[in-house]
Amino acid sequence: MSPSSSWFTENYTPFDARRHKLRRILVQKRTRFQKVMLADSYSFGRCLILDGELQSAERDEFIYHEALVHPAMMLHPRPRRVLILGGGEGATAREILRHASVQQVTMVDIDGEVVAFCQKHLRSWHRGSFEHPKTRLLVGDAKRFIETSDEKFDVILSDLPT
Repeated sequence: MSPSSSWFTENYTPFDARRHKLRRILVQKRTRFQKVMLADSYSFGRCLILDGELQSAERDEFIYHEALVHPAMMLHPRPRRVLILGGGEGATAREILRHASVQQVTMVDIDGEVVAFCQKHLRSWHRGSFEHPKTRLLVGDAKRFIETSDEKFDVILSDLPT
């Protein structure tokens, strides 16, 4: 999609697609790992789009992040140390930090460029979770982190693009 285009088309199958009318494109770039776009749409507000797939949208991101985090957190009797694989928007960390028992949230995301512009442009999603004293952000490969770390976690959540 070019910056002058006012539509974003999200392809679901070879036979199905959905189009989103955009107000403006805020960021459109290629990082070392993926194509990234932040755009304001008429229907869903601000949208994070990775490799042509809508990952998260301002108007309904809370549904995804609450459903991802709270079931696992509620099943553990006292989650203190939580690991997020991915989670670049910071909203998964935001939801984890709502639990009083949490002492540390470790977030491992491979794309530091995406994390940086999410910190800048998606403040209403992360609500300061990146700067929270309990948050530890590591830029690196989540799989490699799991394979090489001897750290123990009470809850591990995968918030990676599909």
